Amino acid sequence: MKEKYDSTITIVTAFFDIGRGNLQSKEELPDYMTRTNDTYFEYFSNLATLDNPMVIFSDNEHIERIKKLRGNKPTQIIPFNINKFEKTLLRIQEIQNSKEFKSKVRPDLLKNIEYWNHKYVLVTNLKSYFVNKAIKDGLVHTGLVSWIDFGYVRDLDTLNNIKKWKYHFSEDKIHFFTIKNNHVLNKSYDVYHAIFNNIVFVIGGAIVSHKKNWNLFFKANLSSQKLLLKNNIVDDDQGVFLMTIIKEKDKFNYLGKDKWFHLFKKFDETAKVSLKERIKDFFL
Repeated sequence: MKEKYDSTITIVTAFFDIGRGNLQSKEELPDYMTRTNDTYFEYFSNLATLDNPMVIFSDNEHIERIKKLRGNKPTQIIPFNINKFEKTLLRIQEIQNSKEFKSKVRPDLLKNIEYWNHKYVLVTNLKSYFVNKAIKDGLVHTGLVSWIDFGYVRDLDTLNNIKKWKYHFSEDKIHFFTIKNNHVLNKSYDVYHAIFNNIVFVIGGAIVSHKKNWNLFFKANLSSQKLLLKNNIVDDDQGVFLMTIIKEKDKFNYLGKDKWFHLFKKFDETAKVSLKERIKDFFL
């Protein structure tokens, strides 16, 4: 019988100031789009209560603030400058400003941040890069690794009173958490349709897998990013992940259903979820 591995999960996340707190001058933007740094750190203060080991990438000016929130919990904070990807940033910006790209996006969606903020697109596209880098640099000492958005945990209730996140996710799959059921993803056209119409299939803010799978996921995402840029298309993590999914369908598993913030309520060893619900989650 195969021995179960330790179900402790290392969390990788990142925070960079991309100017979302200075967008009040832009007209007709949804409230969530003008999120300030203080708001992000208020949200992160909830995630920071977990005893899980964390690897956090951030610009230099925010490192002390992160340290203060994590205290003595196992934490590796990695200084990182996203401007090292200057050519990619310029390419994303060029596409976002092009008439060709704008003409393909549903007009009422053009105000959404992923269609005009090049730094936002880059940072969301770097999620698997950061996890893979943490693993490659020897900063991850557990079998399971999860990307969790810095601002994912909006309140302590989202954590469901857990102190240390543990769950026996299967080793052989990359686990996404689904927000839309019965999605159709068979060819590139399906992805482009989702990108230009802002159709959300999976939660980009939470992904879990065994560390042996993250290099494959990173390389597949990088290939997807390059393909989109070549075709004068950009999107946040959603579009890139969908493009990767259609190329590597057998590598992914889909858990959850229609609940954006139920990760810790359903997928923790202490969660009180019925067998029926667990089976339902595995057969969407």
